Amino acid sequence: MLKNTSRFKKLCKSAAAVLIGLQLAITSLVPVMAEDISLSDTSKASTYKIADLDVAVTVSDDLVCFTQNVTSNNSYLDLIGADDVEQLRALMKVNNIYLEIIPKQNVTYEILLSGKDAPSGVESLNDLSDDELQSSFKSYVESRDNTKNEIVTENITNSYIDKINGVTYFVTDVTSIANNDVTVYLRKYYTIMRGKAISFSLQTNQSVLTDNMKTELENIVKTTEYKNIKKSIFDNPIYSEIMTTVLSLLLPIAILALIVFFITNSAKRKKKKH
Repeated sequence: MLKNTSRFKKLCKSAAAVLIGLQLAITSLVPVMAEDISLSDTSKASTYKIADLDVAVTVSDDLVCFTQNVTSNNSYLDLIGADDVEQLRALMKVNNIYLEIIPKQNVTYEILLSGKDAPSGVESLNDLSDDELQSSFKSYVESRDNTKNEIVTENITNSYIDKINGVTYFVTDVTSIANNDVTVYLRKYYTIMRGKAISFSLQTNQSVLTDNMKTELENIVKTTEYKNIKKSIFDNPIYSEIMTTVLSLLLPIAILALIVFFITNSAKRKKKKH
């Protein structure tokens, strides 16, 4: 009885070792296949490198991140009511959204990172003179205040220029009212760096943007690095979907094969003894 128990424990340890090994293999592949981003995990946060924008953003592991290469087996899709992952990917691409960030529990807000090519001739807000910066800021606010279309009406309630880690941002607080009378409150950080117009938007349909929500947004902005990031040929949704499916199938098969191997090996040893 004790011998069998000992063998079982060894079997469990070996299976666990294989499980850990495969999980590490999956993790090592995720940076390549994860959306159009590379993912680098630490104990408390993950860094997303977005080649299209030359932006690296670090996000707390307490938050969930969706990207343009989000896969159908993502366990957090239900939190945003996404039944069709293809539709989510398409929606993000059409709106130039590269990251959608939400809390893991009690989803009362979301943070969006979006970006596109900056207006012609503008490489960085940091390169503007004081007069040019004030003029650009004024134009930015005026073009986005009191906007109204068939879907929504938006008004800027507060605006200012901020500088974080040497990067100039236009910061605006916005109240958005949809035709269905749903009111959304937003805070946006906008900048131009390396020829890209980049926005960080916090939004909630609660009664107000709380200090905790604003802090989460500011923390993400503070971690942002603007640098040259090479795009991988594997950074596409098809590769991501295939790899996550294959790896999720291989994991239980490998564990089962290992168990069968040890059981068979144990049976052979018993026969030899007899």
